Amino acid sequence: MISPESGGLTGRYYLLLTAYVVSNAGTWIYRLTLPLLVLHLTGSALQTAALYALEYGPFLLLSLPGGVWADRFDRKRLLIAGDAAAAVIALALAVTVSLGAAALPAIYVLAFTLACVEPVYHPAFQGLLPDTVAAPDLDRANALMQSSDNILSLAGPVLAGGLVALVGYQPAIYVDAASFAASAVVIVFLRVSAKHRTAETAAKPSFRGDLAEAFRYIGRENKTLLIGSLLFTGTNFGIWLIQANLVYYLTSYAGLSATLIGVVFAAQGVGALGGALVAPKVIRRLGNGRTIVFSTMSAGLLTALLAVFRDVVGISAVSAVVFALGSMNVVSWFTLRQRIVPQALLGRVVAATRMLAFSSIPLAAIVAGGIEDALHNMYLVIVIAAALRFLVGLAASRTAMAAKQPSVQGAAAT
Repeated sequence: MISPESGGLTGRYYLLLTAYVVSNAGTWIYRLTLPLLVLHLTGSALQTAALYALEYGPFLLLSLPGGVWADRFDRKRLLIAGDAAAAVIALALAVTVSLGAAALPAIYVLAFTLACVEPVYHPAFQGLLPDTVAAPDLDRANALMQSSDNILSLAGPVLAGGLVALVGYQPAIYVDAASFAASAVVIVFLRVSAKHRTAETAAKPSFRGDLAEAFRYIGRENKTLLIGSLLFTGTNFGIWLIQANLVYYLTSYAGLSATLIGVVFAAQGVGALGGALVAPKVIRRLGNGRTIVFSTMSAGLLTALLAVFRDVVGISAVSAVVFALGSMNVVSWFTLRQRIVPQALLGRVVAATRMLAFSSIPLAAIVAGGIEDALHNMYLVIVIAAALRFLVGLAASRTAMAAKQPSVQGAAAT
């Protein structure tokens, strides 16, 4: 670990940030280009949806193994290997695309394989970040990472769509491959230690034992981490009760055109970016735990206003503020997790808590769709989502999470 004294964000951090932005740009390119390609080749909404399912399936399959590998092996090398593998797979995709519809089975297989990189990459990246940044600067570091994410969520689809329109599907995927290769090259020049690979970790070759250690730590030794994990599981359920059906709601209930729906989504992106930028100041005033609790409860209350406003201005304004609070929430959680989890466990803890938080999203989408089909009342869905988000935050406010600096037994960084 680098010195705990704050020395500002250094060149090492900005190298890592550069690699992150370049690699994420590549991810956005294939996430939009491949569905557009399949739709172009087949004209089938079902086959396009199947591609989305294939791309997100690896999150459930590989999140936990990715966490174990992030703690067992050198995280820098894992990132380089991940980007290099993504570059090779994207190259194979680009070559395969030239075969047209006859190559659809191969395109599905390669798309699934490419998506397998991210669940391994993410815990290694989150685990490596504290080795490049002093502990007091983690909030700023995570805020910049989150800001870049939000910028790419706005610019990524435009970039990918523009590339496809300008040069076609195959060249766009070649650009995608180049972005992953460039990210790998940048990380090669990153100088970090690998102190997380302690003798204790190296002495435990059992995969099951590694996972058991992480879940035992979350469930028994680190109550703050357990509370935060459950909070985000509940929060994601509330968020996706609305997000999974937002386009349907904006079209069928609010009567917005496609252009105005785009305005709402743009407002979400702008709000998320603003929230990430102000998060460090809020965290330093309230602390990580209180920021998480405050932003969760406030977002819940404001979400209810989506059932009140029916015009694009009101919906966009509420969405922007709610997403700003959500972005502050994420920055606070990433920073808290990096500060209180031992480095030797960080990869597994990131993977396990992320998988737990994501597990509620598919269920939320099904529940929201079921309520709408049965009652034809999206306003009720919005109110339920808002109440759930507020109550989850309220419950957390009665726990150690509400302390300015949550104290955790046995959680000192190593």
